[in-house]
Amino acid sequence: MNRRTVFSKTGKGLMEATGKSSDLSLDLRDILKEVDGNASVSALLKKFENMSGRELAQALRNLEREGYVRELIAQEDAGPPAATGRPSAPRASGGAGGDLDFTDFTPAKPSGKTSEDARPQAQERGAGPSAEAKAKVEAQARAQAEALDQARREAEERQRREAEEKARREAEARARIDAEQAAKRDAEGRARSEADEKTRWGGEGAGSRDAEEHASREVEERVRREAEERARRDMEERVRREAEERVRREEAERTARIEAETRAKVEAEMRARRDFEERTRREEEERSGREAELRRLAGEEARKRRDAEESEALMRSLREEEEKAQKEAERGEREEKERREREERARRESEEEARRKDEEKRDEGRKDEEKRDEEKENRTREEEKTQADSEAKEAAQVRKAARAKERAGEQAARGKQEPARASGAAAQSARKAWAKRKPGNFVRQLAVMLLVVLAISVAVIPFVPLESGPYEKAAQVWLGEPVKIGTLNLTLLPMPHLKFEKVVIGKEPQMRVATIRATPKIGSVLADKKAFKRLELENVIFPREYLPALLLGKGKGESLGVEHLTAKGLKVDIPELNLPPLELEATFSPDGALKSVTLANAERTLSVKLQPQGGRAAIEISSDKFPLAIGADLALGEFTAKGTVTRSELSLKEVEARAFGGRMLGGARLRWLDGWSLEGELAVRQMDAARIAAPLVAAGMLQGRGTYSMKAPLPERLLMNARLDGNFTVQKGSINNVDMTRLLQGSGSGGGTTPFSEMSGSVSADPNRVLVRQIRLVAGLLKGVGQVEMDAQKNLSGRLQIELRAQTVQARATLAVAGTLKNPQFRRTN
Repeated sequence: MNRRTVFSKTGKGLMEATGKSSDLSLDLRDILKEVDGNASVSALLKKFENMSGRELAQALRNLEREGYVRELIAQEDAGPPAATGRPSAPRASGGAGGDLDFTDFTPAKPSGKTSEDARPQAQERGAGPSAEAKAKVEAQARAQAEALDQARREAEERQRREAEEKARREAEARARIDAEQAAKRDAEGRARSEADEKTRWGGEGAGSRDAEEHASREVEERVRREAEERARRDMEERVRREAEERVRREEAERTARIEAETRAKVEAEMRARRDFEERTRREEEERSGREAELRRLAGEEARKRRDAEESEALMRSLREEEEKAQKEAERGEREEKERREREERARRESEEEARRKDEEKRDEGRKDEEKRDEEKENRTREEEKTQADSEAKEAAQVRKAARAKERAGEQAARGKQEPARASGAAAQSARKAWAKRKPGNFVRQLAVMLLVVLAISVAVIPFVPLESGPYEKAAQVWLGEPVKIGTLNLTLLPMPHLKFEKVVIGKEPQMRVATIRATPKIGSVLADKKAFKRLELENVIFPREYLPALLLGKGKGESLGVEHLTAKGLKVDIPELNLPPLELEATFSPDGALKSVTLANAERTLSVKLQPQGGRAAIEISSDKFPLAIGADLALGEFTAKGTVTRSELSLKEVEARAFGGRMLGGARLRWLDGWSLEGELAVRQMDAARIAAPLVAAGMLQGRGTYSMKAPLPERLLMNARLDGNFTVQKGSINNVDMTRLLQGSGSGGGTTPFSEMSGSVSADPNRVLVRQIRLVAGLLKGVGQVEMDAQKNLSGRLQIELRAQTVQARATLAVAGTLKNPQFRRTN
């Protein structure tokens, strides 16, 4: 291949250049469009200045190898011109008046472009010219083009030489004028010098003046002659230049006229050839179009038959897959239902067993209590009966002694009759009275007196206030906070205990207790250290500032000791959480350290147990229905958690709960010093996807793993600043409001259901949007990938790429997702 090689497009190249096929790159297609059967490699190289000769040659070789172009003729640069049957164009003469003769150019034939493009069809029909005649026409056209190009180059070279010659002559004229001016200046200078010399050395008188005038006239004459000579030469030079310019102009006009005539002739011939080629091409295209239409109709009919067969096979395979998937789904649902029933039955049995055991325990406790009450009543009745008998006997003895005394007075009044007999009788009465006053009767009398005193005390003591100062002092030393007791009374029934009322602990904020019932230890009432077996608090207001006291584990002093403490109606003053009234139960070790604290609500559905560990406490939480106070109407069932709590945070490591029909596991960390923040990780198992993403997802078992975080000034606003990141998998589910198989076949626009065996992806959620990415859907022979986004108003947007692969058919489509979560819309876009 050399620079004079000419290429022409083949039928395949014509299809590619006209856009009926698009198999080549843009660069190769641009080169292919410029190949017209006339342009040589050098002409193409000028059009593609940004390409090197090696790159263009390689591109043309690739096009020729792939069948897009073919080489018409390859002519060596130094070889003889191709034979055309006519003499070659004459060369321009070397003189200035040389002329070019373009009258011997033969008319140009149609280019090889259309001939080459139409050659395959012409050969099939046998109506086209022979290959030798076409080669001869193409060679002639190429020779004409080369001659025109050579003439243009020679004219340009001649104009260049004339411009150089003109510049040379102008330079010589300027040099000559400069030399004449310099000579004139030298002559004038020499004349002045001679005049000055004659004036300086000449004699006096008329002789010197004549010499001076003669010298002056000679100088003037010489200057005049030189000026005339110079003006003559300038005139000759100007006339010569004008003649040369006129000759050059005429030569240029003649050359331009010849070139214009030749160009017009060539353009007319090229136009006629293009018209012929265009007419031939249109005829070929019409013929090809008719043939293509016939082939298309035949292919369309065959494709319809094939599509019908494939659709029937596809529907049959899809029905089989759907039946299989439906059976698997039904079996899975049946197994899941049986599993849930087993779990529910086991849970009910365990709850029934626990309830039965609790009832048995309560029955046993009730029976023991009734038995103790009955024994107590029996003892009370026996004591009352014994006391009544003792009082009756004592009254009888008193009456009998009084009657004896009366008889003795009567006998003395009769005048001491029968003194011996009377004295004997008095002695005998005294002995009898003394005999009645035995030690056993004295004990009974003492018991009666004590009972009377006790009854009076029971009736009077509750209304007698006691001194509360020692107890305030002991409590203040033990708690390290000021303590104020409103009233203090001693109550003996049903058991002796102290009753404290209107108790205030601490400064602002203050912990207030309406009533405290204290069971003291015997002997500690009058001692400096007050010891109590049990303290019962009622209606307690507990500010949040006193919560860290539950973590200390031991009082600040030893002036007071408690074994057991309970509280009812405990109101923990945390307005952000709005906690219900709680019940508290605490136990203390013998050294006064706090062993454990248990908090529960009135229904006993929530229980929190604390075990102080020096500045922190181990915590266990259990609840049948645990409310989440984060701004969401959501409660977790069967909630259990273990962890630690400090003054600034609650850290739960083992969290387990039931939600949306499944299990939830994970951890959480709640902080409250600088606002409220909650973060952690979670894993979900066997959740009902329909309860989370209904009605978009109609069924399926969800499992996944992720992390969450939220932060806000108040707990109820935590959900408004929450973020969740994780991944998920849904097994054996279905998508509502779309039948993707029908959309693939182009026979549906919406509605229906798409069951799937598995759908997985990753999710990122915040209050403004939920983004589900990397979705992978598997539904038998149907597979899909894509992503879906939902904004704060629950508007959906996204795309799904679905593909159906079977042995008999393959199909692909892109689905656009729109609408809302309640009314999702799916639309095919291709």
